[in-house]
Amino acid sequence: MILTSYLQTVRKDLLDRVSGGDILINGSVSVPVQAVEIASHPIAGVKDGIALQVSAQHVASVPVITSAKLRTRTGAVVAEKTGNIEMNGAQFVNLTFVIEARGGV
Repeated sequence: MILTSYLQTVRKDLLDRVSGGDILINGSVSVPVQAVEIASHPIAGVKDGIALQVSAQHVASVPVITSAKLRTRTGAVVAEKTGNIEMNGAQFVNLTFVIEARGGV
């Protein structure tokens, strides 16, 4: 069992590391993170999870997002999403990255 106090420490650490970071879209377009927050809703199927909701500026040159990597300000990848998100002139997209905290052995 992971203590609530430890999860709070991990959440704060993630927020600190991702603030000032970027989202690497399709492996080639880097977009600075504008806002990041911990989602308050529960995550289905994840017991000790942290859902980071991340916002970045709109990139007109990317009509379809097939991959997005959330990176820290030093370039370390925190989480990755793959899929097929068609932008179709959308002004913004909020991505949620789910990180599961696991206890060691």
